[in-house]
Amino acid sequence: MLKKFVVFLFLISIVLIGCSKSTEIKDDSSSQAAEKIVKIALITSSGGLGDRSFNDAAYEGLQRAEADYGIEIKVIEPQGVSDYQQSLKLVSTAGYDLVITVGNDWSDALSIIAPNFPDTKYAAINLNISLDNLQVAQFADHEGSFLAGAFAALMTKTNKIGFIGGMDVPAIKRFYVGYEEGAKYANNDIEVIPTYVGSFADPFKGKEFALQLIGEDCDIIFHAAGKTGEGLFDAIKTSDDVYAIGVDRDQDSIVEGKILTSMIKSVDAAIYDMAGSFVDGTFETGIVEYGLEEKGVGLSEMKYTKDIIPSDVLDQLDDIKAKIINGEIVVTDVFEK
Repeated sequence: MLKKFVVFLFLISIVLIGCSKSTEIKDDSSSQAAEKIVKIALITSSGGLGDRSFNDAAYEGLQRAEADYGIEIKVIEPQGVSDYQQSLKLVSTAGYDLVITVGNDWSDALSIIAPNFPDTKYAAINLNISLDNLQVAQFADHEGSFLAGAFAALMTKTNKIGFIGGMDVPAIKRFYVGYEEGAKYANNDIEVIPTYVGSFADPFKGKEFALQLIGEDCDIIFHAAGKTGEGLFDAIKTSDDVYAIGVDRDQDSIVEGKILTSMIKSVDAAIYDMAGSFVDGTFETGIVEYGLEEKGVGLSEMKYTKDIIPSDVLDQLDDIKAKIINGEIVVTDVFEK
């Protein structure tokens, strides 16, 4: 009888241990479900990675977020604007939690695709659209470009400066209008010549357009053209007394001493902010502003050209920057027209 009782106790203990283990497994499973890995997709503009500009900056910000937040990331590089809708469909149906588009030409594709996936959140850079599930990081390109234009006008020897835009669209006109206004603010007599290549991914045409501007006596040329801007940098290598102004990232080192400055946008910081806010649950749709005051835009430190820039020019740039921030100078924003 005693033996039967001992066996009974032994069997009961096994059952209890089994129940305990079963409960532990269930708890682990719940914990894992609660800690679901966030999946974020980045879709570049048609220029793709390697542009040393907009796309590369965005990817760097996403990589930082991957390292800091443990998210899962994917990068899609469409060949052209005609691939944008299909790229959006691909990642939206694949279950990505947040889809980020990079470039100024995504308005149409997002307006068509995003409403069909209301449970997916989208984010974009510098678009002028509003959707229920879209956040737009809007950089004050017009303010930064105003500084670039004033700088060019203070440094030109020919009194002619040029502009190369990737496409003739409002987001790029925003750069040009600010650039022209800044130049005219610093020098009423200056001539500003704009050109638009029709692509953000054609360095060969970029060089061709740059050489045309140089032929028209422009000695400083600002680009807002993504990978197409590589052509400008190639053109200035063999053109004496002609300088470029880079865009989006600090591009000054690409041709040391020949790129006066770069109009920098903190695209990497914006992408990092988007990912971080999504992970911590504070992501909001609508417009997020990144202006001069917020240090979202500005000029590079001019590491390779400071020795040829007079100190009074730098002082004037500081004064202009302060006046934009305090509202004394109001730069036209094409998006508001």
